[in-house]
Amino acid sequence: MDKTKKLHITMLSDTHNSTHDAIIPEIPTDMTSVLIHAGDFSFTGKLTEIQDFIAWMSDQPHEHKLWIPGNHELSLEDFPYNIEVIDNESGATCIHNKEIEINGIKIFGSSMTPEFGNWAFMQSKTQAERYWRNAPDEVDLLVTHGPPRGILDENRAGEPCGCPSLLNYVERVKPKVHCFGHIHESYGSYTNEDTLFYNVSTMNRDYEIANDPVVIEW
Repeated sequence: MDKTKKLHITMLSDTHNSTHDAIIPEIPTDMTSVLIHAGDFSFTGKLTEIQDFIAWMSDQPHEHKLWIPGNHELSLEDFPYNIEVIDNESGATCIHNKEIEINGIKIFGSSMTPEFGNWAFMQSKTQAERYWRNAPDEVDLLVTHGPPRGILDENRAGEPCGCPSLLNYVERVKPKVHCFGHIHESYGSYTNEDTLFYNVSTMNRDYEIANDPVVIEW
C-alpha cells in the first residue's frame, strides 16, 4: 500500500436491504480506495439480511472497506459474534468503538444514537455524555450512525433528532470530516470553520433509494 496516495472515500448509509441498488462510483487507479457504510444495511439484522450485506461487501473492490451497525441491526447488538462473521466473510472492518489509521488519517466509528423506541445501539442522555466524554481526542474522520444535534438531523416533522453529546464531542475534537446517516430526510452536506459534515443516507423518508453515495478525496 502506497501511503503517499490520496484517499478516494465513498460514503453511504441506510440502504435497508437495497445495498445492491446503490450505484458505487468507479475507483481511480492512482488513489487509495476507501468504502464506508455508516449503518442500517438491514431492517432488523436477520440472517438473510446479514448474508446479503456480506455478499455485497465482498463484491466491492476497495482496498479498505469500513462499516458500522445502525439502530436497525438489532441482532448485531444482541449477538456481537455476527459482527466478526461479517468481517471475516466480507473482508471488511467494523469500526464501531474502534480507532484505525489509513495513510496517516485517524478514523473512529460509533453506532450509538439517542434513545428512541426499542432499537439497537441506543443510549440515554447520561450514557451518551459519558460515552462521548471518553471517546478519542484525536480524530480526522468521524463515522457515526446518527448526526450531532442541530446538524443535518431534522426528521419529516422538522424536529432535530441528533445527539447533543455528540455535538459537544465534535466541537471539542474538531474532526476534518464527519459522516453519518440515520435521518433519511436530511441527506446533504454542511460545513463550519472546522468540520465538513455529510449525511449520507441513501434512502429517503419513504425508504426508497434516492440519494447517491458521497465521494470525497483526501
